[in-house]
Amino acid sequence: MDVRYSCATDRGGVVTESSPGAVRVAFVGGHGRSGSTLLSRILGATRGFCAVGELCYLWDQGVVNDRMCGCGRSFHTCPFWTEVGERAFGGWDESVAREAWALRKSVERVRFVPLMAAPSVSPRYQARLRRYAELMSRVYAAVRDVSDADVVVDTSKYPSSAYLLRRVPDVDLRLVHLVRSSHGVCYSWSKRVERPDRGGKPMAQYPPVRTAVEWDVYNGLLGVLGTLGVPSVLLRYEDLVASPRASVARVATFLRHRPTVDDLAFLGDDAVELPTDHSVAGNPMRFTVGTVPLRLDEAWREQMPRSTRALVTALTVPGLLGYRYLPDRPASRR
Repeated sequence: MDVRYSCATDRGGVVTESSPGAVRVAFVGGHGRSGSTLLSRILGATRGFCAVGELCYLWDQGVVNDRMCGCGRSFHTCPFWTEVGERAFGGWDESVAREAWALRKSVERVRFVPLMAAPSVSPRYQARLRRYAELMSRVYAAVRDVSDADVVVDTSKYPSSAYLLRRVPDVDLRLVHLVRSSHGVCYSWSKRVERPDRGGKPMAQYPPVRTAVEWDVYNGLLGVLGTLGVPSVLLRYEDLVASPRASVARVATFLRHRPTVDDLAFLGDDAVELPTDHSVAGNPMRFTVGTVPLRLDEAWREQMPRSTRALVTALTVPGLLGYRYLPDRPASRR
C-alpha cells in the first residue's frame, strides 16, 4: 500500500551519497528559542524533506506519554508514527521505550560530550551508547522509509544529541548550526509561553545568566563538530527571517538537495504557508498551520532592562563577535 504523509517528498534533483542506505539527517543545533521550529517547519514543507521535531524526546513524550503530534493527533493515533513504529520495531513497545528513555538519560547529556567523543575511555558507557545508537538508527531509517524523504530534519538542538548522532550507525549527519543573538534568546526564555499540547501549561522559564552561559556552551560545542569532520553550515535566525528564500536555498543545497523555484513557492519574502507536519516534540509553533508572517522578533531591544542587557553582553561577547552581532546593528524590521 502506497501511503503518503505530509512530509514534502520528491527524490528528484538530489546529489547521491557514496554510501547508499545511509539516512541523511539534517540536525538543527543551537540554543532553544533560536528559531529552530520555524526553520524545521519551512524545511519540512520543502519537497525532499521530512521534519520530525525534537526526536530526542520520542521515547518519553511520544511512546510512553502519548503526547500530541504536530498533526494534532496523539502519538499513538498518528498514522505516520504508527507506521514508523511498525517499520522499526514491529510496533511500539513500552518496555523498549522505557529502556531507550533510561539509556538517553545515561548517555545523552552535555556533561557526557567528552565521552561521546572518545567512548572507549569507559567500556560501560560505550556499551550503553552503542545500544541507544542502535535503537535510534532503526528510528531514523524507518522515518526515511515511511516518509520517502531524502533528508530527515531533527531539531533536537542539544550539542549532546549532535555528538550522539556521530555514533548512530547508517546516518549521514549534517549539522545546521542555527544561532540567534544571545539577548533575544535570553529575553525569550524569560517570557511565559503556554503549551497547547499540555493543556496550556507554561514552558519553563530561565534567568538570563543561566541562559547566557548555556548559549556560550551549546554554540561552542556545536562549533567543534566541524573540526571533527561533521559537515556543517552556520545560519543566523535574523538572516533567515530577513532573507528566507535565500537562506533556505543555501541550507538545502548544503544538505545536497537543490530546491527549484516551484519547491519554494510556499515561501515568500514576508510570509510562509505551512502544512501540518509530524513533529514529535518542540515549540508550540509546531501546531501552527496556514499563512505565518515572517517578522523579526527583537522585542528585547525595548523590553530587556539595560542592566540585564549589559550582563548578557559581557557573558557572551566572544560569540556575539564571532557570529557578527557586535558591533550592534538593529536589523530592518518586517
